[in-house]
Amino acid sequence: MQSVTRGSIALEHRLEQTYRVGRILGAFNDPPPTKFVKTLEFDEPPSVDEEWRVGLIVGRSGSGKSTVARSRYADAEFASYRWNDRAVVDNFDPRPFDEIADALAAVGFSSLPCAARPYATLSGGERFRCDVAKALLDARKPIVVVDEFASVVDPDVARSASLAVRKAIDRGAFGKTRLVAIACRERIAEWLQPDWVLDMDSGLLTRGRLRRPKLQIRVYEGKRRHWDAFKDCHYLSGTLMPAVRVRVATISTEKSDSETLAAFAAIMQVEGRKGLKRVHRLVVAPQFQGIGIGSAFLDALGEMERERDARLTIVTGNAFFVRKLARSRKWRFKGAYPNGKTQRRKGRPDVGSFGRAVAAFEYGDAENERPPPSS
Repeated sequence: MQSVTRGSIALEHRLEQTYRVGRILGAFNDPPPTKFVKTLEFDEPPSVDEEWRVGLIVGRSGSGKSTVARSRYADAEFASYRWNDRAVVDNFDPRPFDEIADALAAVGFSSLPCAARPYATLSGGERFRCDVAKALLDARKPIVVVDEFASVVDPDVARSASLAVRKAIDRGAFGKTRLVAIACRERIAEWLQPDWVLDMDSGLLTRGRLRRPKLQIRVYEGKRRHWDAFKDCHYLSGTLMPAVRVRVATISTEKSDSETLAAFAAIMQVEGRKGLKRVHRLVVAPQFQGIGIGSAFLDALGEMERERDARLTIVTGNAFFVRKLARSRKWRFKGAYPNGKTQRRKGRPDVGSFGRAVAAFEYGDAENERPPPSS
């Protein structure tokens, strides 16, 4: 068992005596003090020489979280976000495009069309994910401190983004960079799974990763009307082909019986190819991106079609998703199409993905040749 060392920081501030301050203090028979003294006492968080990847400092506002972080990790990089009016992808340090796209996808910002928009046009949740990706990818020091971590986003985004960030750090998506997150509440702890938590309300340090609640994904027959909740999130057209079968996925945790609509898929028959289906649309709600729902949903769809003696294929131009499918043992690589792939309707070629670089996969044991990592 590792020993814990107590630390303390003495804070003192003297108020400058100005005319306006004098007007306020003069209104009291017993004026408030002009000297403020506060001592923070706490268990010392792990040093930079110890083995850990993610730390979390929590506590109410004014409890000294940021002060302790700056004192104990003085050489760390404290995240500050500078975004100009150019596209999000053009706001990173000079890096290969694939590296930037992978970093954004790693934190759950996997919509490439949104990455081609200015930061100012994004939602609060999308901005938070971009901020974290930028802080970790552009870091010049081994430790990055992110203040107000997930403090201005809704609970679903806070949980899924925390989970995505931890998974990304564990698999080395940001090299050896370590993260210290600062948050007002401990609601994200079981999802971020920090290696240690310092609670500044009590001053106590807890070591060891918490067990993450199990996610439960269920797939149901859906209705075309479900598309209304997802069409604005899809990177292609917001329209559906007439003859599609709709599937939806819900997500819940072992701690809650309530299910939340999380993903949408439209599947259609490939004309002239009996028993061959293709994924026409596949969308994961932005607040649940980055935690593996898309892959699990797609695997479930493939298995459902196989139980019906049908085969399921997907053609996608999302570079991050192509790499995920290429690594999967459940999907066979069928081919890469630098100039797109046309579909056929009623015996005539249709536009399909013409003009876009795409890759095709089919559900089944992946024994075929894999595409190159950059495809």
